[in-house]
Amino acid sequence: MAVLFSPVKNYTGPGPAGVHFAEGRAETDDPAALAYAHRHGYRVETTPKRKTAAAKTEPKE
Repeated sequence: MAVLFSPVKNYTGPGPAGVHFAEGRAETDDPAALAYAHRHGYRVETTPKRKTAAAKTEPKE
């Protein structure tokens, strides 16, 4: 998940690629919205994806 910060402080409303901003902040995983944001001066913070542990199964007897 990535967090976009609007260049307009505390902006609330629609953003690029259908992302909605509230108080200058929006969250998205949409690659198109992220690419647009990078090109147009939005601050973008990404969080690393968590690795999920593989489900352990009991061996069948």
